[in-house]
Amino acid sequence: MTLPQDLLQAIPGTLHVVAPQTPMGPLVFDSPHSGVTLPNDFTPAVDAATVRLATDTYVDELFSGAPDIGAPLLVAEFPRSYLDVNRAVDDVDLSMIAGGWPYPARPSPAAERGMGLAWKYAWGDTLMHNGPISVAEMTHRIDTYWHPYHNRLKALLDHTYATQGRVYHVDCHSMPAYGHALSPDPAGTRRADFVIGDRDGTSCDPAFAQCICDAATALGYSVARNIPFKGAELVRAYSNPAQNRHSVQIELNRALYMDEVTREKTSDFATLQRDLSKVMQSLKDFVLNT
Repeated sequence: MTLPQDLLQAIPGTLHVVAPQTPMGPLVFDSPHSGVTLPNDFTPAVDAATVRLATDTYVDELFSGAPDIGAPLLVAEFPRSYLDVNRAVDDVDLSMIAGGWPYPARPSPAAERGMGLAWKYAWGDTLMHNGPISVAEMTHRIDTYWHPYHNRLKALLDHTYATQGRVYHVDCHSMPAYGHALSPDPAGTRRADFVIGDRDGTSCDPAFAQCICDAATALGYSVARNIPFKGAELVRAYSNPAQNRHSVQIELNRALYMDEVTREKTSDFATLQRDLSKVMQSLKDFVLNT
């Protein structure tokens, strides 16, 4: 089975899809935070390098083996701190908007830390913008980036479900090695190598999440489940295990593969990439035998 051409169509600067290279199964991967291309109309108060501090740098490359097991890989091309597709569309920090927000808003704890739909802070207490942004700018970001990404992910998941009778969605991320000022865990907290988030067992078959944990553990990595990350909007919105729609989040510790100061790959990058291909093969074996 191949994907329809419209599901493979790139939107330059917004998203692209890497097509499966072998017969497609019930797996779909996405990397919503690895984008580094700053939109032309984005005028932050900080330099581009600071904007990209929040980026899950290289995660799309680390999971580039997904198409080899018959899974499409959806990749966002813009920085998450500009517009975070892993937040609900109403997760708006009202203090960022000039003149008041005329649409429904339900700020989350993440937004209260400055990490909502658009980030208030570039990093720490450094403001992303010189002042509030307009309603028009915020709605432009939502219309140009949030809706296209969600529409494409939903279409990929729905197509897979319609043709396979089930779908297993893997939402791919990375995390700083230690908790920090903007994170849900205390600053300085040393994190596991892998954090697997299934929203406390509600977003997928527990055995699917356990398969990831077991595969990573067998390769020598430390693994935590739902601590400190349980999975956010992209896992919540598209999961319904009772209907055989499963979503799980994988967070990789950046110290495994990059220098967090220079943002350069380390010599361990290739090893982690190979190991992730083994983990993904384990997931393929699991879903084909379930």
